[in-house]
Amino acid sequence: MKNIFRLKTLLSSVAAALLVFVASNVSHSGNIIVKPGGFDHFAVQLPEKVRAGEGVIVKLQAYDMHDNLITNFAETGKEFKVSVSGSAQVQPSILKAVSFMGGSAGITIAGNKAEIVVLSIFEAGGTVPLVTKEIAILPNKLDHFFIQSPPAVMAGNKFDIKVIARDAYSNPVADTDIETKNIKLALAGTAGLKIVNADMVFRNGVSIATLMAEKTGESAIEVHDTATGSRGASAAFKVMSAGLSYFKIHAPKEAVAGEQFEVTISTFDAFDNPLDNYSSSGRGVNISSTGQAKVSPSFIGQSEFKNGRAVVKMRYEKAEEISIVASESGMSQQGKSTAVRINPAAPERFVVVTPDSAVAGQKFRIKVEVYDKFKNIVRNYNLIGNDVYLNASGAGMLSPKRVHASEFVNGVASVDAMYDKAESFAVSASIAPRKEERKITVKEKKEVSVPAAVKSPDKPAPPKPKAIEKPKAEKPAAVEGKPSVKAAEKREKKSKQITVAKEEGKPSAKAAEKKESVKEKKTSERFFEISKVSLIEAKNKAMIIMNMNAPKGHLEYKNRTETIDGKEWIILSLKPAVNKTKNLWKFKSAFIKEIHMEDDKASGALNIRIETMGKQVTFDINKVKDSLIISISAINS
Repeated sequence: MKNIFRLKTLLSSVAAALLVFVASNVSHSGNIIVKPGGFDHFAVQLPEKVRAGEGVIVKLQAYDMHDNLITNFAETGKEFKVSVSGSAQVQPSILKAVSFMGGSAGITIAGNKAEIVVLSIFEAGGTVPLVTKEIAILPNKLDHFFIQSPPAVMAGNKFDIKVIARDAYSNPVADTDIETKNIKLALAGTAGLKIVNADMVFRNGVSIATLMAEKTGESAIEVHDTATGSRGASAAFKVMSAGLSYFKIHAPKEAVAGEQFEVTISTFDAFDNPLDNYSSSGRGVNISSTGQAKVSPSFIGQSEFKNGRAVVKMRYEKAEEISIVASESGMSQQGKSTAVRINPAAPERFVVVTPDSAVAGQKFRIKVEVYDKFKNIVRNYNLIGNDVYLNASGAGMLSPKRVHASEFVNGVASVDAMYDKAESFAVSASIAPRKEERKITVKEKKEVSVPAAVKSPDKPAPPKPKAIEKPKAEKPAAVEGKPSVKAAEKREKKSKQITVAKEEGKPSAKAAEKKESVKEKKTSERFFEISKVSLIEAKNKAMIIMNMNAPKGHLEYKNRTETIDGKEWIILSLKPAVNKTKNLWKFKSAFIKEIHMEDDKASGALNIRIETMGKQVTFDINKVKDSLIISISAINS
């Protein structure tokens, strides 16, 4: 082995010496220019990033099979077809060899969609591409947000929205180009929305937020990037009410037994939203009351509801305080109204409670109870009723025969009665007509005119009657057989009375004047004296009661209303009348503030001014025996 290695070393040394010898004896030739070979392929050069909406130039270089750049490629006269897949566009679509400068040419590719496209170059007439190249078009920078929300949601239910970050060409933006901390979510619209979760973390350009609505209405979501100013808003979506939770019942404060009154029943969900669709989703409503009687109707169907509300005409026959209760048919949802006071209907019958026995000529206590047709005791009979006649079935006399309405307390009058005959009898009661009442209208009353014979100024006043001379004592014969002077005067007066009775409304002028003067004198002496003023007030009505003496004669009165310095007054003038109480009365009332009373001594009248509380009221005046009653009622009461 050693010999062989030495032989190889020797041969190598000899070969090297020969090469040196040959080289020293060779002469140098001129430079050789080597041209590229024929076209073999293209090399494609792309920029680092290609973004949507931004045109990019792709550089092509022509090479031979030995990867030599063909700098004179323009001389080849070749022609190529250029195409690109997807939605991108390429320019030029036909690439000629003359476009190559120094072996290089440029192709422009532009596309608004973020996608991967394939660049293909074919030799003219060829079907197999010389070169294919994938190009990734990336999204551009953040421009706006697109928000996807449901068209309608139900109150109380959670729902998701999608927030998509997009560039100017509606491409989802890369997550790396979004700064989550700068993105804010806002709520707009009439519906009450709550954000359950909105971390604004984007994955593939999409973030999901969870919200919940409690109030019905329309709403929208807005998203804003505080750094770039990019923003977006969802389309308006509707928040619908949830399922039925309870009823609300609106009823009047008062009603009359047996008469219709309106009740409004409204449906609501757990978030106090009205159920507009109850007519299609409800079961119907059972209606009851907290009172002892049944309310009518006791059921209404769901079809009677419009926009979640139903107006029901109801009746209740027992006079008591109740509440109306509405319940969903077959379910537990319900609602209750505030208290409704059912007042008795008009008085219709009386019940007289008597003892089993009594003593003739001695007082015994009876009770008169007044009821309406529904067997309700009429507790306010003292304000609305007439006097009551008491009738006995026996042959004796019962007293009193009349019970004043003011004696009834809570619909019951206790009367100490007396009967003068020892027998068995029954007592009944009936309503007395109001013959003694007189209703005064707002119209001013005309004064009564006096006879023309007295009124005429043309006729002279009658001569004063001459005094009758007494007969002289020295002529007794003259008076013999004649009546005395006093007897003559009496006879003269008597003859005058008879004459007036016979003439019947045809007095002579002199007699009429005498009568008138006497009448005026008597009238001035019998004033109606106001001795007491009191006030009785109900919910929608007040009664001013003025007690007065009741002399024989006629009470003239006038009334009107006036507004003075913004205050509303009822002004009443009574004649002949005088005030025997204090001049100023003040009341704590919903209708009356003050009553001013002022005597007009010159005309013999009493002027009464009643200041009302400014409500719209009507009034009327009644004269009942020894009382003047002024009733004031609220309009639409």
